[in-house]
Amino acid sequence: MKRFIFVFMALLFGMFTSLNAQSFKMRVEKADGNIIYLPVDFVKQISFIPAETFSINYSLSNVVSSNNSTSISEGMPYSSILTVDENYYISSIKVTMNGYDITSTSYSDGKINIKEVTGNIIITAIALPYSEGIDLSAQGTANCYIISKSGKYKFSIMGYSGTRAFLLWNENGETDISDVKLLGNYIYFQKNNFRKGNAMISLVDAEGIIVWSWHIWSTDKPNAIEVNGQKWLDRNLGATSTDPNNLDVYGLRYNPGNPFPFPGPKYSDYSITETPSVPEGWYVAKGYGFYTSSKMPTPATPMMLCNRNDVFGNSVYFRIGYSQCPLGYSLPNTGTFQNLLGYEPTIQDNGVWINEQLFIPLNEPNEWSGRYLCSGIYNTVAVDTCIIYFYEGVSKLSYCTGAALLPIRCMSFSY
Repeated sequence: MKRFIFVFMALLFGMFTSLNAQSFKMRVEKADGNIIYLPVDFVKQISFIPAETFSINYSLSNVVSSNNSTSISEGMPYSSILTVDENYYISSIKVTMNGYDITSTSYSDGKINIKEVTGNIIITAIALPYSEGIDLSAQGTANCYIISKSGKYKFSIMGYSGTRAFLLWNENGETDISDVKLLGNYIYFQKNNFRKGNAMISLVDAEGIIVWSWHIWSTDKPNAIEVNGQKWLDRNLGATSTDPNNLDVYGLRYNPGNPFPFPGPKYSDYSITETPSVPEGWYVAKGYGFYTSSKMPTPATPMMLCNRNDVFGNSVYFRIGYSQCPLGYSLPNTGTFQNLLGYEPTIQDNGVWINEQLFIPLNEPNEWSGRYLCSGIYNTVAVDTCIIYFYEGVSKLSYCTGAALLPIRCMSFSY
């Protein structure tokens, strides 16, 4: 009887052990994130190899890192935030792993992020004082500044008072211009990896209201073309090309009397609506957008389109300090511009060739038969603005009213 009980218990224990081996599994997370379950008897065959440890070395000039790690295990993620004193900006940064440069994928807006460490990491960063920026206002202040290469820049705030500066919009996206900062009477910014295009930088007061804005025009240095003793910019304001076959020849559009630009004819599939909108590919600061709900354009509402006349019946007031042109240039009056074009010019390449160097593109409107002149906003008296358009090949003149938006051609006032 005792032998029977012993045999029975042995069989029962064997069955339990067999069931246990078949019923219980180990949960394993693979490197790719997938979850698998391994039988216990299979798990016994797995041997775990310790991960290799890699070093992290810093070479920082006037820069502080939030991550002071000197080593990290293989396969682990790594991140670090680089900070500098408020009087400095990060002028260059380089990150290498296994000897290969990974800056383009690892560094963004002061943060280093590496998804998986597979080798030794070397981080090199240099910060320079803001005072080393090129002074765009050294020869005089303006509402529009031209830059033709990457680098650090600054400009005077022209006696305005504010507490903060920021990038209002940029047709090249958010990272094209960075490190916008107000220090003393200057606004500083960094132009990264030069790309042609347009941007706006704004100054705000303590309540967050925009005090003034400046147009940053990134293009080849424009030429001044002389015709009959007068000098004209070789391109529309905001244009980045002089080639008639390139959409970049049209530049930006302006509301009469407003120094702040709007998206140009290049973005023909984009329309300004009653609610804030942004052209595809543009960066616009959070809380802002282009829209039409403004009776009069003001510094505080630079992206609102004026869509009504003032109490005197004029479209807007033309203010002396509201010049849209860069330093040394201004808007010509209508008579001067019509004399340049002639009253029955030959239309070629969707524009008028004044000579071999000076081309004026035209823009086809939807609401008129004929053509507006693409650069046709001009003030004739203190509060009036006019446009020139073409009807049956003849240059004509009309007052601007309401929400007109047209590009501009500037002329030198020092001829």
